[in-house]
Amino acid sequence: MEKEKLRTECLRLIRCDTMSDCHELIDIYSDFIFKVIINYQMDEVDSNSKADAKIVLQMIFTKLLNLKQVTKGIAHTTKDGTLTLKNIVDPTIVACLIRNAYETISIFNLIYVNTKTDDERVILYNLWCISGLKNRQKFERYTKSLADFEDEENYTPEQIKISELHKIQIEKNKEKLELEKHQINKYLDQIKQTNLYKSLNQEGIRIIDEVIKKKDYKIKFSDGKVVKLIWQDLTNVMQIKEGLMDDIYTYFSLYSHPSNVSVFQFADLYKVGEEYFAEMTNFQLKNLFMLTSIFIADYIKLFPNVLETFNRLDIKDQIIINYHNTFARGNTFSINNSHLNLD
Repeated sequence: MEKEKLRTECLRLIRCDTMSDCHELIDIYSDFIFKVIINYQMDEVDSNSKADAKIVLQMIFTKLLNLKQVTKGIAHTTKDGTLTLKNIVDPTIVACLIRNAYETISIFNLIYVNTKTDDERVILYNLWCISGLKNRQKFERYTKSLADFEDEENYTPEQIKISELHKIQIEKNKEKLELEKHQINKYLDQIKQTNLYKSLNQEGIRIIDEVIKKKDYKIKFSDGKVVKLIWQDLTNVMQIKEGLMDDIYTYFSLYSHPSNVSVFQFADLYKVGEEYFAEMTNFQLKNLFMLTSIFIADYIKLFPNVLETFNRLDIKDQIIINYHNTFARGNTFSINNSHLNLD
């Protein structure tokens, strides 16, 4: 591609002023991630944590595809054909999906990139695992007792058949819950066996105990101390430039929960002659593009051999993916030197 044409194409996808351009960029991300999934899915990894990291890549892939579909818009016509809703996009749904992407991408960075030592990664990864399993333990109270079926002799044949299926499921659920309790204890033991945990002061151990109790995992280590984090802190953890996405998690959360703000803003989105749902969706997608590029750069840092597939992309695609990453975090995070093709 001629250099001037390359610049023009890159600028168009950097700006993404139209939904068509946004969808084209989503395709660029999706194509690359799909190639990575296929090319490296059989590669062996040296830990369960890295195996899970490869699954996170697949999750980002499906999130992108779902966002493309959602931002194509919705329309509706009544059966009798008398009423029609012309194609619109619902930015509140888009916001919910991007908030989920933010959480996934930021936690990937927190566990796999921000950690500086093996012990840090073991502790962060295990806290993440414990959180998920402890939350699943809540379902134990929904496991019916076998005593509930004591009057089975009064059941109809169909009820007996259903009760037998319930019994089988109950036993399976009980076994799973017990196995997961053992797994939680195993993760806890692994945390306590690390030299880093053994070196912590009482305050550091207290914080770790607290996040475990609250089924949380968002901490980081700084100068030997444990620092508790909230979702809004993770833009700093990912080293996104100050002022660029500082309040973006709060923004997306306004739409993920039924806040009054989300209600009155929704009412304004579709005012005749003043519609701005397309502009809001475009703004949200631009934040998604930065997050996705950050994730790709982080994934390549964790799995350096993936860089080979990245370097084989069309030069335009390399530049665009890398641009949204370096725009958010600076040139020190650059994936490669593809931007030099624009000089």
